[in-house]
Amino acid sequence: EMFEMADASGDGVISKQEFDYYMKRNTKHSKEMIHDAFRMIDRDGDGEITMEEVRKAFLQKRREVNGKSGLGGGEEDELLMCSRDADALFERADTSGDGYLSKMEFELYMKRNTKHSDIAIRELFSMMDVDNDGFITRDEVRRVFLRQKKESGGNGAGIEGGEKMSMGELLGLDDDDMNELADDVYNMFFLSRPCGQAFWYALLIFALKTGLFVIIAIDLLTNKSFPDGSEVPLLVKCTQFLLLPVAVAIEEELIVTFFIYSNLKWSPVILELNPYAYKYKYHLGNMMRLIDGLLFLFINTSLLLQAVDILSMFLNFAALQFLQEIDNIALHLARDGYLTENLEEVANDVTLMKLPRNHNGMLQVLDSLLLFVTFVVLVVAWVLVQVL
Repeated sequence: EMFEMADASGDGVISKQEFDYYMKRNTKHSKEMIHDAFRMIDRDGDGEITMEEVRKAFLQKRREVNGKSGLGGGEEDELLMCSRDADALFERADTSGDGYLSKMEFELYMKRNTKHSDIAIRELFSMMDVDNDGFITRDEVRRVFLRQKKESGGNGAGIEGGEKMSMGELLGLDDDDMNELADDVYNMFFLSRPCGQAFWYALLIFALKTGLFVIIAIDLLTNKSFPDGSEVPLLVKCTQFLLLPVAVAIEEELIVTFFIYSNLKWSPVILELNPYAYKYKYHLGNMMRLIDGLLFLFINTSLLLQAVDILSMFLNFAALQFLQEIDNIALHLARDGYLTENLEEVANDVTLMKLPRNHNGMLQVLDSLLLFVTFVVLVVAWVLVQVL
């Protein structure tokens, strides 16, 4: 809690200025004591304090105060491990970002990351919710983690059938072979019940974006024209060429689709986590995202190549960015509870669901290859319009 309050910038580290400001506001220590405290905590001397440095300084101070009766090396490691596990849990499960885990957030996270039964998940929540206020704090998680490790003799904690496991395994924190889904309505479509609210909601947003793109494309092809190369100043041509890689880089939908098919895969195991995450919806959702990206790329590139002055070129780039964000905004509206409970639940599922990596070395270069091919296509279009 002290770390979060002192980290005013929210960048995950506490600068000397932030530390001084926090200490002056919350303590009566002198400047010298504050500076000494900062130097003591900042172990690597880089001028910034990390969460890990705060933990270690706290444990060192605790040992000094308690003397020989304090924590031993093994117990210190346990406390550090518990603290890290608690932070990892909150980073992944606290979708609202308010610093607390509600019962809904905890259950959604556990259902998507572990194979525990609903009863076991509820028991685990009740065990961690020490004050029974319906929310879990970081401090409650740390205390329960440490207590469970001590009760199990340091060998781990079990939740069902007496099985022994680490708290990280218990909470599904060891998932290096999994990758989170992108925050967009196309993944809501993937996880939605066929013909359910989220299913039609995602299709509606896709139809809305596609309709707007088609209207702009028709206007470009009927009312606009590509200028003759001799009419475009050399500086404008050079700027157009320099913006071609930018036009590719900002195509979020294209890049996400390339990444998914290059690095991730659908697996029948996913159906155990979400019974509606069918393979056909996985591919259909990705195809909708791909069409979205290709249409946006076509419009963006057309406007770029039709520009005859630099200012209009940049204005067109900026004006179209809001269209690209429509699907992301639609997901956040659902997730924040502005629509129905069903849409909110599916939107939260997107945050918690993960896909397995494919570990295919040859396939994993596909995204880079597709990105390069896309750039080459734009270069060819620029040459045809401005040079030939």
